[in-house]
Amino acid sequence: MSIYDLRAQAKLTPEQLAKMAGISPATVLRLERGGIGSLRTYERIAKAFQTSLINILPEFKAPSRPTLEDLELLDNSMSANPSDLPDLPVGNWSPTRLTDWLLCPAKGAWSTGVFDVPPDFQWPINERATVGKAVHQYAENRLDGADVNTALMGVADKNTGMDPELWLPFVEAWDASIHPTIGMPLAIERRLEVTLKGHRITAVIDVVDAHGTIRDLKTTQRLPNPTAIARESVQAPIYVAAWRETTGEMASFALDYLAQHKSGIEYTQMPIPVTETDIDRVTRQLDYAADFAARPERITPNPVNKYGCTSCTFLALCHEKFGTLTTLDAPRQTVAVS
Repeated sequence: MSIYDLRAQAKLTPEQLAKMAGISPATVLRLERGGIGSLRTYERIAKAFQTSLINILPEFKAPSRPTLEDLELLDNSMSANPSDLPDLPVGNWSPTRLTDWLLCPAKGAWSTGVFDVPPDFQWPINERATVGKAVHQYAENRLDGADVNTALMGVADKNTGMDPELWLPFVEAWDASIHPTIGMPLAIERRLEVTLKGHRITAVIDVVDAHGTIRDLKTTQRLPNPTAIARESVQAPIYVAAWRETTGEMASFALDYLAQHKSGIEYTQMPIPVTETDIDRVTRQLDYAADFAARPERITPNPVNKYGCTSCTFLALCHEKFGTLTTLDAPRQTVAVS
């Protein structure tokens, strides 16, 4: 019997079934339309209906439960077009989403909805991230051909209530230091949706300059260590791989940092070399994160890293869910890099 038939028989809406199974309504509707989900998703639905897994997987006739290899065969029989592939439990992957899962699988699960966040949860508003967004808007307007005044008015209109003095120094520095180095861009705010080793990826590229270099703008108060950035970056390999999948061309990658100091805004460019080894590393990291996303019962908080739990937005939620934390100190204000 199909998931739709079982849901209709139980007189449940997609939202009600999703809540019972701990998945999203979009996943319910996608599966009912014939999409393929992870084994963990099917197990959750079967548990919600209090039925055997085989009853919602008619493709499998054997009495034993289907294996992950069985479901992978179904996945591999589908088109490689990203729009035809099933969503992962967290939807399309992006550098930001992957980074959350790598820092701590629990953080990844909370931030992407694999763990249900309470309706009254207060998502933090980070002023630095808001500034970064405004600077990105200005840069996009200018690269699209707007003059300075028009670009400024566009940012001001989208950020009413925000003190312009917070973002004006950055946009002036961008015009003076970064804009002249871009030339005639090959792409501006290019959204790429590709499949990388079976993972659906969304990459939104700020700009590809006239020399074919993918450039990503960062606003910050403190420059990171260039060696650590080059070694640990997930954004650079994902963007370079996505660009190659889309255009067939290998691109270079660089970060454009605008760092705010007491003396003003300093511009520093950090080229990030990307090799096949780097792309392979990121695909294996995607495998790692996707496995946790598909089997969230294996997730526990991971405070044993250089970031720890103290500054995490989800500290209190993890304490309530896992009962393993000994302190509920308020999260520290962190420096955001947009």
